[in-house]
Amino acid sequence: MLKPLDKVRNLKDPLKMFVSTWTFSFNSTALSEVKKRAEDLELRCESYSFPVITGDKTEVNWGGFKRVYAGKQTREGEWKVKFTEVWNSDVTEAFRLWFNAYHNYKEGTISLLEDYSAKVQVQLLNPDVYDPKPEGIKAYNMELYDVYPTNISYPNIDASSSNPISIDATFHYNYFLLGSEISGSGDSVEG
Repeated sequence: MLKPLDKVRNLKDPLKMFVSTWTFSFNSTALSEVKKRAEDLELRCESYSFPVITGDKTEVNWGGFKRVYAGKQTREGEWKVKFTEVWNSDVTEAFRLWFNAYHNYKEGTISLLEDYSAKVQVQLLNPDVYDPKPEGIKAYNMELYDVYPTNISYPNIDASSSNPISIDATFHYNYFLLGSEISGSGDSVEG
């Protein structure tokens, strides 16, 4: 059944629903060209998953009985994201330069982690993209550390299609913080 026009107007733009703002912080001057391209780059995410926190287990024998206790938590892993590209290919070019920063394919050189990794601040939920802005929804942030791309799929171009171009990217990170764990996030927990 068709919906009245005023109901259709309020449907969310599927591209806006997944807008997340990415801020890349590069320490190394070796990444100056990547930084230049990434500074003004707002990446639209079609889909992403949250990184994984894994808790280790420690087994202890006490009086002949096995007990299992929690060990350390691990926040290292890979994060897969699907970006929407536009025809000017700024996203793919920035990632190509980033790959070259840690492995210069032509010269066969490999760099140190500090020379190619970045801190990435991601605003996962941005209620400002909705019109009207929903009540009671606050922004939700994440920071990833020692980040670098490990896989980027260059898009298939179909000039006859009006669909957005999608890029699948995989990042490696050594650890991450979410929400109130980030200092100065404004989401601090009272207690």
